[in-house]
Amino acid sequence: MNKYLKFKLSGGGTTLVPIGSGAYAELATATEVKIFSCDSVGHHYSLATTGATFDMITAIQEACIQGAQTSWVHAVVEVNIPLGQTVASAAVTAFA
Repeated sequence: MNKYLKFKLSGGGTTLVPIGSGAYAELATATEVKIFSCDSVGHHYSLATTGATFDMITAIQEACIQGAQTSWVHAVVEVNIPLGQTVASAAVTAFA
């Protein structure tokens, strides 16, 4: 069963990022968070963020753990984005 992280976007709407067999979040800068899937070696998910800190990374990792612990009928886990931090968009970025 596939599981997904759900992010609320600052401009409205949401986006989903698959967790797969596992995911690793990296704070690249305050304006970019990268999520690497254990299931892919060819790309990562890039979140355009505002004010991102390690608290956002912690929130993403906590959502991954929650997703792994929930039953298959709960495929989507919302990431609780910390106060003062936002996600504007998400993109799939191929490794160069």
